[in-house]
Amino acid sequence: MGSHRVQTVTSPWRRILLGFLVLSVLATVVGLWRLWPPAEDPQVSPDFATTFNLNHTQVTGEVLLVDAAACTSPSTGRAFEGSPVVPLEQSDQSCERSVVEITSGPDEGLRTQLVHYGLPGEPELAEGDAILLTSSDTPEGTVYTFGDYQRTVSLAVWGVLIALMIVVFAAWRGVRALVGLLITLVGIAVFLLPALLHGRDPLALALVAGAAILIIVVPLVHGVNWKSASALAGTIIALAVAAGLARLAIDTTHLRGLGSDDNLTILLYLPEVSIVGLLLCGFIIGALGVLNDVTISQSSTVNELSDLDPDATPWRLFLGAMKVGRDHISSMVYTLVLTYTGAALPLLLLISVAQRPLTQTLTSDIVATELLRSGIGALALTLAVPLTTLIAAWTVPDKAQRTSISS
Repeated sequence: MGSHRVQTVTSPWRRILLGFLVLSVLATVVGLWRLWPPAEDPQVSPDFATTFNLNHTQVTGEVLLVDAAACTSPSTGRAFEGSPVVPLEQSDQSCERSVVEITSGPDEGLRTQLVHYGLPGEPELAEGDAILLTSSDTPEGTVYTFGDYQRTVSLAVWGVLIALMIVVFAAWRGVRALVGLLITLVGIAVFLLPALLHGRDPLALALVAGAAILIIVVPLVHGVNWKSASALAGTIIALAVAAGLARLAIDTTHLRGLGSDDNLTILLYLPEVSIVGLLLCGFIIGALGVLNDVTISQSSTVNELSDLDPDATPWRLFLGAMKVGRDHISSMVYTLVLTYTGAALPLLLLISVAQRPLTQTLTSDIVATELLRSGIGALALTLAVPLTTLIAAWTVPDKAQRTSISS
């Protein structure tokens, strides 16, 4: 006759897991304290305020009239009352003239005129469009040009629609997921970005910021249980491995990150920011979301297999969950690569018509960066699946640790 001794909370594997998570929390808290950005403003080149287009002052406006008249009016770009000045000689009528009411700023209530000639990239305005006007101060006065469309209302509608769909289909967990997303965005805005601007170590920042987000969001969304604990541990370990791989990949391929216009702008105007470090940080943060997704899926799979077969051994649970994990790897790698492909579609379009050998194109700095970004994410994902599954198989089930005692 045999009997079983069941180890639950006091299981040595669960103790090891709990100890690892406690150490991770402590290390994250220390990292936040050491890397927290100072209160003073970061060092920014004085030319940044006048040359970067997003720094220009913008006011709101509404298109009142669109026609093809007064193309050479001196009222173009100027604030005026009533109607624009109509020139005596109107030889050029090939433009599209838009009369816009200025609805904010020092010239609120006045009007201005915009003229476009149908060139590529110029907006196609219609009456009633809500737009943003860029204002520039000149010796002759303020000049207004088209800046962008107003999207506050439309984006808010889409945001509410997306949030409602998530809540409808995911119920309370969907609400918690939205709260977790908000926490993630706040963490990036309050800690990660300011610390990068002040020249903190990008590798340490990515690890600390990623761990802090995971430690808060995973229990919030998925509850405080051993399933979440194993997923959290697996993600943190995979994140650390991804960081090391990203560092090695960047060092061995000598990536500089100077193929991107945004990185060149940062190089010119933000002297404290390391471009290579920014690449490294981007690699790690980019892999964070997909890692969390697959680790939670694997922990849930182990939990469900254990419920279906309470007598299953940890190795049996591991092997069973890995069958599902292989499907996760193949589908998520596919998703990851296509996500980066979609983001880099303009670049790929330019590559397709470039008069350069294919090998030179693929090994150029900008293309190699995107290839390695996808590759590091895929490699980290592949490693996260067996790591998390192994941890979950020994810690998630209530009867994961059994020892047969003969009597």
